[in-house]
Amino acid sequence: MKLNQDKETLDQIAPLVEYAFLKNNDIREDPNFLSRYNHSMSFGEYKDGHLASYIMVNKFKSMIFAKKVKMGGVGYVASYPENRGQGDINRLMKEIMLELHDQNYAISNLAPFSETFYRRYGYENAIYEKMYQIQPAYLRFFKAVQEGKVVRGRWSDSSLKNAVIKLYQAKLNQDDQRNTVVRAEWWWDRLDTYYPGRSICVYFDKKQQPQGYMFYRIVERNFRVEEMYYQTPQAAKALLSIIASHSSSDLKYYVKMPEESLLEEFFPEQEGITVKILPYMMTRIINIKQVLEASPLVNNKKLTIEVTNDDIIAENNGVWLIDNANEPRVREVETDPDYTASLTNWTKVLLGHLTLKQAVQLGFVKENHPVNTDFVKGDVSFYDYF
Repeated sequence: MKLNQDKETLDQIAPLVEYAFLKNNDIREDPNFLSRYNHSMSFGEYKDGHLASYIMVNKFKSMIFAKKVKMGGVGYVASYPENRGQGDINRLMKEIMLELHDQNYAISNLAPFSETFYRRYGYENAIYEKMYQIQPAYLRFFKAVQEGKVVRGRWSDSSLKNAVIKLYQAKLNQDDQRNTVVRAEWWWDRLDTYYPGRSICVYFDKKQQPQGYMFYRIVERNFRVEEMYYQTPQAAKALLSIIASHSSSDLKYYVKMPEESLLEEFFPEQEGITVKILPYMMTRIINIKQVLEASPLVNNKKLTIEVTNDDIIAENNGVWLIDNANEPRVREVETDPDYTASLTNWTKVLLGHLTLKQAVQLGFVKENHPVNTDFVKGDVSFYDYF
């Protein structure tokens, strides 16, 4: 059931979340938890008058190319141990999917504890990250910048904060993001308090314009870059020079980047770099029509796809025509589809990293009538955890 957002309900949510997630503090006094709670919907089930299971759904906006859509961020999935296996989470997840659809959400994202478990509810891997581990000796190639400057500080520095937000928004405005959070001010501020001790570096060019930024922390002898974005090669090298200025054989260096990153190309020698592609977030398409309306084709050809196997949101199933030449651009039709796939496999193509051709070759999508087109892939340039 959907829960009230009141003190009495929070008093029941708090001990459950504290127990399930091994928190030693009262989360009713924790600004990190409350900031999320105050921008969320709560769902839960009671047993004998006590809350036994709980799920939080945060209210976000995300960019799918040029369209800003509603995205539900699922987290804090919790049950008391004596209540597990009773079907509460199963019922709540299905209720949440239907509630999001009723509220006109386009997608939902979550960080899975089990990919197989969440596929039951229509989620599929869609966001991957590229993790670099750099040996200290290979940072020697990057020297302090001779043109422009790098300014280091904290989120409390309004000039750095404004520069970061300006760069972030500029990237979103390029209309090439396929599933990236539009960060509200409360979320930006929470990111800072959630990651204590985090530093910011912003590279300003000779015209004093921000061209790149980096968030990093040094935790237990690990130098971790948790977000890096640059608009120019000079900005990338300037930020790498800051990492190099911390060079020490006692530190391990990790840089988290988008899957499409080519950061390694800046290194004259790449032998000392280890690169891993890791799954990061799963996505559930809540409203296929909205997602198709936001997803451009590589040319103006028509494409007809069939969506199957959505056992929760029946409205997503059917044959959909994408036609750039007519309005409405996306509409449900009764005709033989060019391609057929389950909702989760369409997620791999529409919001994941597979091309239509790759999905056909892998057997995820059935090709009924070959069409010389595909969906534009786009990028996921920034990462948010909830």
